[in-house]
Amino acid sequence: MLATFLRAELDSPRYRQRIRELLADSGLDESVLLAPDLERADENAARAALLEQHRSWSSRDGLFGRFPQDVTWSLVSLIREEVLAILYIDWDWWLKVTGGTRLPLDAAARIRANEVPDVTAKEEEPIAARLRSSDPPPQLIVVAEPDCSKLVLLEGHVRLTAYALYPEYLPEELAMYLGTSTEMSRWALF
Repeated sequence: MLATFLRAELDSPRYRQRIRELLADSGLDESVLLAPDLERADENAARAALLEQHRSWSSRDGLFGRFPQDVTWSLVSLIREEVLAILYIDWDWWLKVTGGTRLPLDAAARIRANEVPDVTAKEEEPIAARLRSSDPPPQLIVVAEPDCSKLVLLEGHVRLTAYALYPEYLPEELAMYLGTSTEMSRWALF
């Protein structure tokens, strides 16, 4: 999950430079994110340290405020309808964009109706189109309690918005990382 999270941040125009700076400061190459060797303890520790510097992963602050320590991670596949029912984090911006529902389809409808300043559907299409390319985007990262009755997006908000705007690019099933914990509802953004 850490490698995927950081790869997505490296892939993001918003965070790319910061991740590159952190990699350089740590004497690491982008390959620790792009082609991670999960069997190497030193690489795993380096990724955890990078995510701590970037997003307060270990100290459980900011995005990870009250995030549980005992999360079980799995690679899962969800069908289109399930993907489009994933909730955004409980953050002011995503509440505003969705009209309070946190649903990506509501964000897409508001974007198409020009109700979201500085965001257009057209600029999001290349993001969704990558799903059908030889260079697909990183997997989404979602979290839930063990019953999976409420899936909340941890990483991939821009991508999920693009998928909701252009669901025709979604495959029948989309692979993503799922983290579960009996304590997930304590996460500040759940």
